[in-house]
Amino acid sequence: MNSDNSKLIITPLGAGNEVGRSCILLQFQEKQIMFDCGIHMNKENKGVMALPYFNKIDKIEDIDLILITHFHLDHCGALPYFLKNYKFRGKIYMTTPTKEIYGLVLKDSIKVKSEDFSQDLINEQSIEQSLKNIDCIDYDQEIHYQGIKLKCYNAGHVLGAAMFMVEIDGVRVLYTGDYSTEKERHLRPAQLPLEKIHVLIVESTYGDTQHETRTKREENFLKEIVSTLNGGGNVLLPVFATGRCHELLIILDEYWSKNPQIQQFPIYSTCTLAIKCTHIFQKHYNKLGNKFQKGENLFKFNYINTKKHLQDILNNPKPKVVMASPGLLQSGHSKQIYEYWCKDEKNQVIITGPAVQGTIAHQLIHNPEPDIKIRPAQISFSAHADYLQTSSFIDSLRPQHVILVHGTQHKCRDLQKKIEINFKDIVEKVWAPENQKQVELSFQRSSVSQAGCKAIGELGNQIENFIITFQEKHNQHKIDEEAVESMTDCTCCTNDLYFNGVLLNTEHGFMLVDETDKETLQQYGIEQNQIYNQMYIPLSCSLEQVFNYVQELNPEAQFHPDDSLIVVKDLEIRVPVSSVLLQFKWISSPKTDDLADSLAFFLSNVNQNKLDDEELLKDKQKGLIKVLQKTEFQTEIIDNKLNVKNKNSVIIQVDLNDLNLSVIPEETHENKNIIKRAQTIIESYLSSYI
Repeated sequence: MNSDNSKLIITPLGAGNEVGRSCILLQFQEKQIMFDCGIHMNKENKGVMALPYFNKIDKIEDIDLILITHFHLDHCGALPYFLKNYKFRGKIYMTTPTKEIYGLVLKDSIKVKSEDFSQDLINEQSIEQSLKNIDCIDYDQEIHYQGIKLKCYNAGHVLGAAMFMVEIDGVRVLYTGDYSTEKERHLRPAQLPLEKIHVLIVESTYGDTQHETRTKREENFLKEIVSTLNGGGNVLLPVFATGRCHELLIILDEYWSKNPQIQQFPIYSTCTLAIKCTHIFQKHYNKLGNKFQKGENLFKFNYINTKKHLQDILNNPKPKVVMASPGLLQSGHSKQIYEYWCKDEKNQVIITGPAVQGTIAHQLIHNPEPDIKIRPAQISFSAHADYLQTSSFIDSLRPQHVILVHGTQHKCRDLQKKIEINFKDIVEKVWAPENQKQVELSFQRSSVSQAGCKAIGELGNQIENFIITFQEKHNQHKIDEEAVESMTDCTCCTNDLYFNGVLLNTEHGFMLVDETDKETLQQYGIEQNQIYNQMYIPLSCSLEQVFNYVQELNPEAQFHPDDSLIVVKDLEIRVPVSSVLLQFKWISSPKTDDLADSLAFFLSNVNQNKLDDEELLKDKQKGLIKVLQKTEFQTEIIDNKLNVKNKNSVIIQVDLNDLNLSVIPEETHENKNIIKRAQTIIESYLSSYI
């Protein structure tokens, strides 16, 4: 795979005219970037056949960056294998939520021994090793590396999903990965970059088709479920545990809460991975939807039952809804439940995402076996862009070139034709390359790169000191003019140091200034300000307990008990004198703002849960006393203990602090059956209390 430095070359190593093993290689100006590193999800591609075409890369050691958009296996599943088997020397970036869930997803995939993912490819050791090599990037953060400017934006697909924009020599390429501009209960829609985009690499999962309105889909979804339950059948919802699962759980719990007539039908979720990830979702609530921003916790479910043992669910004779992973029925609980229910026409399976070719889900929707009686339906809640979203995106970004990936050949071709017709005055060319087929584009060098720039102020001194150190290190007394020029170029990069700053277009040409160099910036009329933020939340536990919670989320947190102070990076948390409030204080920056919001939300929920637990205990106490008052037994409370009496003799004591009961030794009483009856009443009440 040869690279001409004057051309920008894009090559799908996966996801070219297919859905799965997303892996796109970009080459330009001797830079190489790999977008995503996934595996194939269909049952026809197993083992090494599920991997991207890594063997088509000429020099893997020359790849500068690997950018992972999100934690789904078809976008990240091959990363541990790649790092273990190839000599990669660059950097890997993904968002913090993606990194936190990435490890869980991969470890879960090898535990369930899924058919689409061979254990020969990765193991726990290779996963752990890959985690050590991953750096994190936040939305809107800008990073410079080896002459590449990197920025990422919210993609709206799952928590932490990112679109990546890379700029090399003034040419900007945006890779969307999986994205969605649709509003959801638990996620924000995809962000629209403001920069001029020259090349857009965009998913084409749904081709030129358009989703039904969200309201209509939810209406049909709930109507199908209720109809099946009322008819005595069971409903299977196959989902990816870290994708649509949380959104659908919120929809179901919300509907059940508003409709008492269906509350008799249980909802089960066997997605243990989703439960593990909920804590991570709450930790990063600032990246979630509007209701979370207003303080609502939509993950506090009232009608969702979680059970680890599948047989417990199948043994329940009631009609029920079961959410199980994975979403394509290829393995795990969803496949087991499907096989158990598929011969009964009263039952239903609803596919809530795209049914990838080569999977049981695809066969069930398009060509089911004759002996399969279960009723299939496909109502998509997939967070992938449809034509309406993609066309709006193109209309706003107005890229010169559009490259379609992550779609079947049929979907890619349909979308390609429609974009060519509707955007002929905006887009020069639309490409839909197959795997291993190169797209070659030509661009002029940018005016800044041609003109160069001069580093001034503190940055100029820093570079001068670097040159002196370089001379001493290499025993040189003189560096030729060309070498100095390359070192002070704003896109320069050396093995020892990389220089960046604020680029000013002045009457004397382009100047590069360190962003913290206030004096030099003021000379050019640029003032800097700092915003101090402060907020308070109720405190219902000790500061030591607060520190334990904070340290759980941020191990680098420090506790200064003498000053009643917790310090997390640039954030101070303290309890003012004679206050029942927790004070947060910090200098505003994107990272520290997010940190403060996340911790405040988490600690508020901790406080609320503590209060909820106290209220729950009080309710249980009152309820137990009411139950006993309806029996032949008498009750009295002494020293926070509930004495249960029969004919004025205490037979059982219940500790009201924890509702543990103790039976007074039976030999002191004549009628053991009476004691047994009282014990049964109390234990039955406590065990049935929800």
